[in-house]
Amino acid sequence: MPLYPYRFEHPKTEQSITLGRKSYLWAGLFGVAYVAYVGYGNRLKALGINLAFAVGLVILAGITSTRYVTPFVQFMVLAVALPVIVFIQGELMISIIRTGFRRRGWMTRSAD
Repeated sequence: MPLYPYRFEHPKTEQSITLGRKSYLWAGLFGVAYVAYVGYGNRLKALGINLAFAVGLVILAGITSTRYVTPFVQFMVLAVALPVIVFIQGELMISIIRTGFRRRGWMTRSAD
């Protein structure tokens, strides 16, 4: 299920951190900065994903430039592509964070 909320619990201190559905939006918009903010996760991998999506978006904007298609078509392609990119990037960033918590021994639970 996409946008699945997680709660991470430290086994010794019982500290709890919750990543809800809004976390996916913030992770999709800010990427590696969100991973760094949460504090757990491979920042280098997150940076690589951010750069890949940024390069892909620049290439998509170049391909759909007014030189090749009409401005309306470019607008429609980018209007559809941006939310899709934010969604996919958010899923990937939360996955990186989840893996980081698990590697440090935190327990992963459903937040629902």
